[in-house]
Amino acid sequence: MVPTTKGIAAAAFAVVIAAGCASQQGKANKAITVADSALQSVSADAQAYVPDQYKALTDELAAARTDLDAKNYADALTKAGEVSTKVGELPAAIQTAKTQLAASWQTMSDSVPTMVKALQARVDELSKMRRLPAGVDKAKMDAAKASLSQLTASWTQAEDAYKNGKLAEAIAMATDVKGKAGETMSTLGMKK
Repeated sequence: MVPTTKGIAAAAFAVVIAAGCASQQGKANKAITVADSALQSVSADAQAYVPDQYKALTDELAAARTDLDAKNYADALTKAGEVSTKVGELPAAIQTAKTQLAASWQTMSDSVPTMVKALQARVDELSKMRRLPAGVDKAKMDAAKASLSQLTASWTQAEDAYKNGKLAEAIAMATDVKGKAGETMSTLGMKK
């Protein structure tokens, strides 16, 4: 059998397509590996300071892997490239988040201990009275004393988290302490 021109062209096209697919697959695979490596290099800080952005990038990288497995090499290559670009933007976002959290911590560390000290002073003052003022009864005093003990312990935990570099956790704890201190102050008829 003599090969026809159409047969030869079809075979050549199949070889070119196969080579092109292998080349695209290799490029997509390498792009995913590079994007993954870049993301892993900022993983700890990204998870701590910009967790939503980190999650979005890990999801996008997973989608690129899914495209690679489905032989959608062009899509996989595009998604991996986008992840690499966005990973390049993470250090600035991390630094911004650190700065904002540090400022928030400073505000909390200025106000919360003052609130707790004022609350302690008021509890001490009320404890020395023979008769409690109107609107404050023994049950409210007991609750305020229990709350004060819990607030002090929680504030210490927040400070420890801050010292250990867990800024977001420290801010969350401090915010909780501040809210509970405000409630307790209101219970005792104090201004916040």
